[in-house]
Amino acid sequence: MANSRRSRSSRKGEDANVSYSIATPFTNKDATIFLFDNDDGTVEVLIGDIPTPSRYYKNYQTDDREKHYQHGVARWILDDAGRELKQWDYSTSSSKSRNPNYYLCDVYFECDEAEVNEAVLAAKRFLTTLEEKVVMQKQQFGSSFTDSPQQALSSR
Repeated sequence: MANSRRSRSSRKGEDANVSYSIATPFTNKDATIFLFDNDDGTVEVLIGDIPTPSRYYKNYQTDDREKHYQHGVARWILDDAGRELKQWDYSTSSSKSRNPNYYLCDVYFECDEAEVNEAVLAAKRFLTTLEEKVVMQKQQFGSSFTDSPQQALSSR
């Protein structure tokens, strides 16, 4: 059995110089924007616990055309939301479960200290865009939400 691997935000989060919790009502936890001062005039912006498109990082083998299609849609969702971060070259980070699957967890990039306000605003837009597209994807493919405003109202 493969060893698990924690996400970048889980490993680095508590060392952040600044962090902002961002409510994401369609996931089971809030996202966080972490800022790390690199002491060289740059700042790492790490967007942790992002809403994850279904089938984005499943690394199992399948011949099922529908699963391949959903995997392509999931990658498109991240690319589309990533346009908010086009000014910076962003990377992704994943976690690995005890089984051989990887799961998308974080997006991160570096910016100049002078750009940090703009970068945080772009990170918030990225999260909003990503969450909207993940909600649409789950509705289209019939996936259920872990928690959602609609579920909260109906459980009253």
